[in-house]
Amino acid sequence: MCPRILCPRILERFIWTDKAAKDKMGTMTRRDIGPTFRLILAAAGLAAAASTAVRSSSQTILDHGFRMSGPALAVFLGSWILFAALFIAGAPVLAGTGIGSGGADLWRGRKELARILTPFLVLLLAPGLSADYLTRSDLRARLAILVGLAFAASGYLWSAGRRPLRRDGPGFFQGLLDRFIALPRRRKLALLFLVSFLVYALCAALLVREGITFSGDEPNYLLTSHSLLFDRDINVFNNHAGRDYFRFYARKDNPRLRMPIYAREGKRGQGHIYPINLPGISALIVPFYGLSQLVGEGFPRTFLLKISLSVWAVLLGLQIYLLARELWGRERLALGLWALHAFSPPVLFYAVHLYPEIPIALFSVFIYRMVRKKRILRGGHLVLFGLLLGAFFWFGLKYNLIFWPLLAVAAYHLWTKHRMRARILLLAVPALVGMATFYYAVWDMYGTLSPFAVYEGTITAAEARTVAGAFLDLPLASRIETFLDYFLDQRDGLFFYAPFYAFALLGLVEMARRARKELIGMLLMAGPFVLNYAFFTHRQGYCPQARVLAPLSWIGAVAVGYFLAHNGRRFFRWLFGAATAAGAAVSLVLLRHPAFLYQPTTHDYTQRAGDLFVHLSNIRFFLPSLLPSFIKVNNAGHWPNYVWTAAVALFVAVYVLAKNRDRGPLRPAFHAAAAAVLLAAGMFLWVLFPRTALFPSWTVRYSGGGSLGFYLMPMGRGVVAKNEGEMYLHFAKSYRFLFSSRTPLEAVKLRYGSAKGEHEIRVGFFDLPLFEAKTSRETAEKVFTPSASYRWRGLHVYDLTVDLRKFSDENLLEDPYLVQVIPLRK
Repeated sequence: MCPRILCPRILERFIWTDKAAKDKMGTMTRRDIGPTFRLILAAAGLAAAASTAVRSSSQTILDHGFRMSGPALAVFLGSWILFAALFIAGAPVLAGTGIGSGGADLWRGRKELARILTPFLVLLLAPGLSADYLTRSDLRARLAILVGLAFAASGYLWSAGRRPLRRDGPGFFQGLLDRFIALPRRRKLALLFLVSFLVYALCAALLVREGITFSGDEPNYLLTSHSLLFDRDINVFNNHAGRDYFRFYARKDNPRLRMPIYAREGKRGQGHIYPINLPGISALIVPFYGLSQLVGEGFPRTFLLKISLSVWAVLLGLQIYLLARELWGRERLALGLWALHAFSPPVLFYAVHLYPEIPIALFSVFIYRMVRKKRILRGGHLVLFGLLLGAFFWFGLKYNLIFWPLLAVAAYHLWTKHRMRARILLLAVPALVGMATFYYAVWDMYGTLSPFAVYEGTITAAEARTVAGAFLDLPLASRIETFLDYFLDQRDGLFFYAPFYAFALLGLVEMARRARKELIGMLLMAGPFVLNYAFFTHRQGYCPQARVLAPLSWIGAVAVGYFLAHNGRRFFRWLFGAATAAGAAVSLVLLRHPAFLYQPTTHDYTQRAGDLFVHLSNIRFFLPSLLPSFIKVNNAGHWPNYVWTAAVALFVAVYVLAKNRDRGPLRPAFHAAAAAVLLAAGMFLWVLFPRTALFPSWTVRYSGGGSLGFYLMPMGRGVVAKNEGEMYLHFAKSYRFLFSSRTPLEAVKLRYGSAKGEHEIRVGFFDLPLFEAKTSRETAEKVFTPSASYRWRGLHVYDLTVDLRKFSDENLLEDPYLVQVIPLRK
């Protein structure tokens, strides 16, 4: 009998053991067998993944391929039977009819479960991963990602098509949300405060544990805090001379540190230098700085300083929540907007760094929220708003481009909504006094009223004209590229690190339709600041992404809120959900790999590839080549810039032209197709090929002949590469060296050791242990013959792992450990 006919009959007998159920259901067609057959295949997929995991535990570079025998076969058969039984028994539960039920409900449950578990069919590909891998850990990681993708796609199909047959009440999370909404306002605010502060503290702890300390402008702000606390001034000459930066840097971790002087000499001459980074943030940090001096250096001190501005970020989130409630009167929308804004870049990471953007955003949204609504404002309120505005100059000269628009918007609302006239002076006078105080301080320090003295020191009028002319002569193309960089650059563009902010563009469309006055006010507050940055082609340095846009993040959140409140297109809602999920995944990756947070695009940086997207690539496909880049080089020939800019414009145009209401929910076929596309993309990027991107490459030519190409990113932190492949290791940890040759290597010589200290080194070749040795104030050599290589683009790639342990007291930062790879010819 034909197997295609026999198989359904066997399944029919296997399934319908209950004659009454079979009679109630009626005669089954061969098409009806499909759902059960898919459940059995889904179970086979899980079994294949389990057997691949068992088999991978003993695989090495010398043992590619998959053989279904021994333990792997036993695991496959046992787990297949187990999962198949669970899936078939689970169908009645899904149908809501209970075990032993039959008829239409049972069959409907089985069909629904088959639909949900369809993504598990990709797990049948799991054994094929054994054909292409570098190391066992790479193979097992890709297998775990494959299983995770299958479960994620299955969960998506379950949530997208959820139509329960019996509903006894709200689910757990819905009930939790309902209970939260029922709380009094003050208790809700207190709970949101506590949750967000704990999240920021956890993020800070994760970053510090990964070795993140202070970089970019942060040490300059901290040194000014030290001067304010102990010297009662901001003259940091003696603080640099006394190396007071070791009060927040651990000397043992930075033994050769000489912090560069980022300050300008004042009119009093030698011995009087004042920081370019204005002291507003330093003043806010002072209480935490004082506390930090009472705890031990290292993790406790760094952690305490890292969270010193978190409270301001927490308060910023609460203002977003309150503003959203007042704008739309929808508790769930306000809560969702709070979570999106507070726990996504840029706010999530600037909450645990020392920069002025978060306090400026807080002061701005607080003033705007208080004046825009018709509420009773007393004189004390207006004075407070004025004092906050007057403080803007002390956080950075650039914030005068927010100061004036915000002052104008506040005065407009006070005049029109609050019917205030002369009382507006209660706001304006303190603001202007704060500005005047700043200019007096500039004159006192530098002998001039020109605010540019903060950056250039005491310069003549001719020198000032020369500096201004250099900026005015910049080409228009550079200014446009700088503006696009803030949103679309793969190293620091906001839309790639918090994709949901792209929907702020659609929110601006909704504001143009429904709240034009509010739109004009927000554009007035945001436009001059961003356009000024773009006009002078300012880019961010060594700091988390989207610093330029961080003080305006609340405006972006309000625009996103308008999209959520008024969008009636289900497809765009689906896109927003996908963007939110992608942004959450990006934040988790950045927390796991915090080095990806610091990717400058300013002068002297010519590398286009963003580290995050290098990490998301694989050995066969390099994702950064498809993404836009606006670094300060000639970008005219980089085609992704044009494609992505056009795609954003098309995205907005489609939204403008589409009807605002859909007729019905997205069809199940759409969700199935979306799950398939996302699953296929994830498999292509992170499953099918080894997860190591060979980038960037460094070619070493040896004086004795031959050359090797080394790949620097897989080495990780703590390696300094020099000359003929000498790798100086500055930490006792595990390192990975990937290098390639155009021809197979006949032999390789390893030189290793240190003139100081006692160490143990363990070296592996792919997954094979190569040797282990101890060195004591010496350099040794080891020659070995590579037993295998990985072929990639005509090259032979080799993988060495080095585990270094230290048994003496010397500091590897001062006396690093040498490992050198030298090709030999027999």
